[in-house]
Amino acid sequence: MGVRVLLVTVGVISVLASAGTNSPNDPARAFLISSLNVTSSDMHRIDSGQVFSRTLDVSDRREVATLGVVRVKMTPAFYVERLADIAHFKRDEAVLQIGTFGNPPDVGDVADLTLDDSDVRSLRGCRVGDCGIQLSAEAIERFRHDVDWERADAPRQANVLMREILVDYVAKYRKAGTRASMQYADRAEPLNLAREFVSLAASDLGAWQRFPALRRHLLAYPADGVSGAIDVLYWSKERVGRRGVVSITHLAINRTASESGAEYAIASKHLYGTHYYDASLGLTILVRDSSTSSPATYLAYVNRSRVDVFDGIFGGIARRIVTTRARSTVSDQLARMQQSLEQQFALSHAH
Repeated sequence: MGVRVLLVTVGVISVLASAGTNSPNDPARAFLISSLNVTSSDMHRIDSGQVFSRTLDVSDRREVATLGVVRVKMTPAFYVERLADIAHFKRDEAVLQIGTFGNPPDVGDVADLTLDDSDVRSLRGCRVGDCGIQLSAEAIERFRHDVDWERADAPRQANVLMREILVDYVAKYRKAGTRASMQYADRAEPLNLAREFVSLAASDLGAWQRFPALRRHLLAYPADGVSGAIDVLYWSKERVGRRGVVSITHLAINRTASESGAEYAIASKHLYGTHYYDASLGLTILVRDSSTSSPATYLAYVNRSRVDVFDGIFGGIARRIVTTRARSTVSDQLARMQQSLEQQFALSHAH
């Protein structure tokens, strides 16, 4: 997203663009309207095949919040099947590198990860309280002492060390969850990611009220896991403006038919990023339309992210630009996803 806020997963609710869909008694439509506050006119746009997107209100000046909804001719289960293969699902010209972490994670999981040359140069001069890359104090000290910056192969050493740091971080997260979250020490005022995530989760109750078990799963992972939930931890390097931003994300897929009108709810929790992101939380909702025999699904995406580019004299201008780009990027991504998933679903059912 313009600041690709948001390492996006997407949500889903099914209906048909038909007279039956327009009925206020349609359960899928009622769920969408009550959970995400879309209007009847919004629904007409969505039912006609258009992408609907809206910027949401925020309480923290660092936040950008976006909602996107589109109708896709597929089943919720088809979406989940594709999403589980996250490396293939997120394949995009802006996704430069991507891979998943095993359990336990291993350096082989990130063998393909490479830092931009500009990031390697930043690491060379990194100091606690002043670093061009978001890292913990411990990681910054490791780059100071474990890399021989005078050697010709210093860039290779830096890449190897970054892979080790990320694998160690994910291993700790798998054991202790949010309590193992990094504290960024690249700035004068340290930033505790655990507190940021808890605060962000508390500020975005909205649609999350429908999925208390999934929200609890993210906050208490791995101690209070949701039975049957699928957890995927993956890393990616994505182009954001002129930078390649390395991120780690926790994706949690949960079947929710028993607790809500949705068939699935999917959460994406941002665990780490080399630039821009202080916290990010995404929600995906999948609801089957039982009023038709032809598969159709509403794909609704809700995301809140906190970014670090709104400080200074131009902070207000930056906010307007990022917010606008986030909304347009969500629309563009959902439109591409709509076309791609419909084609894939049709091919899979051609015989």
